[in-house]
Formats: sequence, structure tokens, C-alpha cells
Amino acid sequence: MRKIIFAYSAFAMLVLVIATTGCNSSAKREQAIADSIARADSIAKADSIANVAKMIEEQAPVKIKEFYDKYVFGTTTLDDENIKEYCTEKLAKKLHEAYENIGDAIFKFRNEGRIGNSEGQFLTDVERLGDGKYKACYIDWGISQSAILTVVVEGDKVLMDEIEK
Repeated sequence: MRKIIFAYSAFAMLVLVIATTGCNSSAKREQAIADSIARADSIAKADSIANVAKMIEEQAPVKIKEFYDKYVFGTTTLDDENIKEYCTEKLAKKLHEAYENIGDAIFKFRNEGRIGNSEGQFLTDVERLGDGKYKACYIDWGISQSAILTVVVEGDKVLMDEIEK
């Protein structure tokens, strides 16, 4: 439906431009068409950027929580197949370089030292920091910690792209 409205509004802008400029030469008509197309492209890009931002804002906290609950502090083993559902190829490559066994890569997202009380290993909060960054707050081995995750959209998926501790 949005595409139909967009196409109709682009056509309406084109007709309006031609009618108001009194295009009686083909050069003026071509310039009016080019200007109208440029405006329509600009509107489409702005709409696309807004959609990506909304998608990240809505899905990133859920995706991060699911990842921590299932793999970081859960019992499901992270492997080459399921990492694709949560991480970009760039992050997956960095994790592969840092860990011989990709299943051990979960330690990049938590306390690698395992120092402290063995009780209490869970995600407490996911805070939105802005610019696609989220702070995953967690208790690991009884110690309150956090990791900063950068999230992007690739295709129709919200994926973690970088991690900082």
C-alpha cells in the first residue's frame, strides 16, 4: 500500500511540476522530471532510514535478550548455523579468530575469567544507548557487568555487529 501511495505522490508531484513550470520545451520537461524523481528518491530514502531505525529499536533488545538467555547463560550451544541468526559475518569472523571452538565465543559476551560466586548468571537489562548501540547488563558469577553491543540491520534481520567490554 505504501508503494502505491508513494508512486501516486511521485506522479502527482511530476504533474504539478510540469503544470506550474509551464514546460513547453523538452529540456525543461526533462529537468522537471529529473527534479521530481530526485525528490521522490529523497522521500523514499528518508522513509527507509526511519524504518530501519524503528526495526532496530523494536527488535534489538528482544534479540539481545534471546541470545543471552539461550546461548550466553542458557544451555544451547552456539554453533556456526545459529550464530548467523544473531551476528553479522564481520562479528562471526572476529569470534572465530578469537576462539578455536565457536561455542566458546559466548565468553566474549560475558565474564571470561569466571571469578566470583558461581550462583547468579543472567541478563538483568538491555539499555538503548543510541546510534545502534545497546548495553547488555548482566550478573555473571555473582558480579554485575556489562557489554556494549552495536546492532545493525542486514536484509530483514537485526544482527549484532560489534561487542565492547
